[in-house]
Amino acid sequence: MSLRVCTAEFMTSTPKGMGFSPSWLPRMAVERMAASSRDGQVDRAPDGVLFIESDILWTNTTGDPVHAHVSMHRASRSLVTSNPNTVAFDDAYSFDVGLSPAAPIPASMNNGFGARLKADRSSSTSVKFGRVFRDIPDWLTNVEIGLVEPEESVHFRYRGVFSTPGYWRTGGSSRHEMYARWTRLRLWTAPWVDGSI
Repeated sequence: MSLRVCTAEFMTSTPKGMGFSPSWLPRMAVERMAASSRDGQVDRAPDGVLFIESDILWTNTTGDPVHAHVSMHRASRSLVTSNPNTVAFDDAYSFDVGLSPAAPIPASMNNGFGARLKADRSSSTSVKFGRVFRDIPDWLTNVEIGLVEPEESVHFRYRGVFSTPGYWRTGGSSRHEMYARWTRLRLWTAPWVDGSI
């Protein structure tokens, strides 16, 4: 029978030997992939239309306090619209930490993208027509969660919403499209030592 040795914080000692505890090494604790459910042709949406929704619920079972953050990886996005419309796609998130967390429905926007095309005929008698195509590359945002004590949980919610604020005109040969594609959420943890690492 081997003797168990007293070790430092974030270390384990078992009959098999000494080593790091599971909470010592930084790791990806949870990953969620959420695909857009409404890509393609869109219509006027003054109140906003939900394209992507996902959440993460994770409990710290390591026995040690950890430092957590969430990375939100958004796919490249595309839109098409015509004069004189405005279209927007906004990302929002919320989170809560505790023994029984319940993150509110995300309301404040984190970031997003959109386009507005407006050509009037104040200086011409002919109707001006325009169509805009806009693409943006994928991007990553890190959200600081902070300290998660043993047995506490993290609830993280994400929403991607399409809207058409302002004036809207369909036109005879209208083409209005939005492609949000997907969003990947990853919860990362690392040891909590005198604040964070």
